[in-house]
Parts: sequence; C-alpha cells; structure tokens
Amino acid sequence: MTGDDLPDGDHVVRYAKPSFVHPDGSLAVGAFRLRPDETGLSVHWLEGFDAIGDTAARIAEVRRRSRLALRPGGRFAELGVGDAKRQVREHLGTLRFTHMPLDAGDGYPADPSHSEIQGLPPDDSPLADFIGDLLVECVRAVHPAH
Repeated sequence: MTGDDLPDGDHVVRYAKPSFVHPDGSLAVGAFRLRPDETGLSVHWLEGFDAIGDTAARIAEVRRRSRLALRPGGRFAELGVGDAKRQVREHLGTLRFTHMPLDAGDGYPADPSHSEIQGLPPDDSPLADFIGDLLVECVRAVHPAH
C-alpha cells in the first residue's frame, strides 16, 4: 500500500511539540504547517495497526515506533482523514493522506503506520496559516505523546 491514499474513514495522529500546544490543550496552527525543507507532514495511520484493538493501544504503538523525540507536554492530534479532506477541499484540492511506511533501521523498528499529509501550501504561502487553522479545527482528540 506504499504511496496509496489512506481511506477516508480512517484516522491519523500528528505529533505536536510542546511549543505548538496552548495552555488550554488546544493546538497552534504551526502543528500543521510545513517547514521550509518539507514536502509533507509526517503522521501515523492508526488503522495501520489493525491487529491492535483500541485507539489507546494503537497510540502506544505509535509511541514505541516513533523516530521523533517525544517530549513531555507534546501531544498527538487525532484527525479523521475524510473529515480533514472535506474541510480543506474548497480551499485546497491537492490535500492527500499518503501511506509511507518506514523500514527498520538505525536502531528503529519498522513503522507500518507512517504516512504523510501531502499537497499542503509552502510555509511562506499566505494560504499556509489558513489551511493549518482548518486542520486544527478537524482535530477529533488530543492524546499525550509522552
């Protein structure tokens, strides 16, 4: 399934570092903006761990396989794939959620859940903050990352 679009009925989580988490637990737009060197935002496809029953267990597996430095105060923002695409479609028809699993290597286990949000506007685009805000509005739940 590498490179395929994720099903609209599925869910992803995006890590938001502590500086993107407001004191009330809501997320800043920066959590959904590309950095200048990025072409897609890294996310984890929860249904990529289909053998694991519930959301909490799937997020625990994301933590175990993550290649990011998950810090106290960081959060995983959960999005519905189809919900996010519908929310953004009127303003940005290029948004895709693409399966991009990672092989084991450099001391990390394989990550079959790794995916990307692709088709976002560049960081310096006037549209970047607006689309980021729309994606923040789509967050279904926020989970501790650490």
